[in-house]
This record gives sequence, C-alpha cells and structure tokens, in this order.
Amino acid sequence: MQRILVVDDVEINRELLRNMLEEDYIVEMAEDGVQAIHSLAKHCEGIAAVLLDLQMPGMNGFAVMEEMCLRGWMKRIPVLVISGEYAIEVENRCFELGVCDFIHKPFEDSIVRNRIRNTLELFSRRNQLERKVKEQEEIIRIQAEKLREEHSFNRLMMEYRSAIREVETKL
Repeated sequence: MQRILVVDDVEINRELLRNMLEEDYIVEMAEDGVQAIHSLAKHCEGIAAVLLDLQMPGMNGFAVMEEMCLRGWMKRIPVLVISGEYAIEVENRCFELGVCDFIHKPFEDSIVRNRIRNTLELFSRRNQLERKVKEQEEIIRIQAEKLREEHSFNRLMMEYRSAIREVETKL
C-alpha cells in the first residue's frame, strides 16, 4: 500500500482526508511544515505523495515546497496542494515550485481520490519512462564503445594485412 503524507494545521481536515484515503493508502499526518520536512527526511523513499496545506503557522506550505525543491524531493514526490485559496497568483506560484495539482477545500471525496490516483499514476509512468531512457542511453553508450573498439580492431587488421603483403612481395 502506498504512503501519503497529509500536512495541515487543522486537525479536522487531516482526519477528513485520513477517512477518505485510509482504505487505499497508508496515511501519515503532519500538523505543520516542520513536521512535514522531518517526516519526509525520515521516510522520503516511502512517501508516494504529499497533500500540503498552504496556510500554516510557522513553516507554511510555500516554505515546505521550497525546502523540498532544495533537497530534490519535488522531482521524486508529487505534491498536491490542499487549500481554500483560489487566487491565480497563488496557484501559479505553486506550479512554478513544482506542484502537480490542487485540491480545493471543502473536500469532495471523489475529486480527492481521483486527483491523487491520477497524479500517482502519472508520476509512476514518468518514472518508468525516465528509467527506460537511462537504460537506452546506457545501451547506446556500450554500443558506441564497441563500435570504437571494432573500428580500432579493423584498422589493426588492415595494418596487419598490409604488413603481410609487404613480406609476401619481398619473398
């Protein structure tokens, strides 16, 4: 089962999301940005997605995203913002930081589930493609190396044949 980290300072929001998601995911919770970063540092490889509120005391959602960018986590872990904020500037800033999607409050069960499922599927397929590209690049590198070696071998054989012909001519 995949692990989702829910980061929101409002307990009722965390519990609501847990109830929506616990059937399909392991749901971890963080009350603020500091706890979120601590949890990500501890379980980075095991977290499939982060649901992140923007407005929190102390370390807000923007600070969490900036820290995730610094640590390279935004590329590996999809972040979905959970917010009542509808301002275009806010959404644009979030997308600039690497957010995958928005889930607006109040939460609608089917929308939450579908956006998370779609995001996880897209991230999984992107990661598969990246792995395939790396594998292909490695195969191309190995083939190029073999071609260089083969080219050197062919040149050596031509020199060898030329030397044999000279010897045969002199004989």
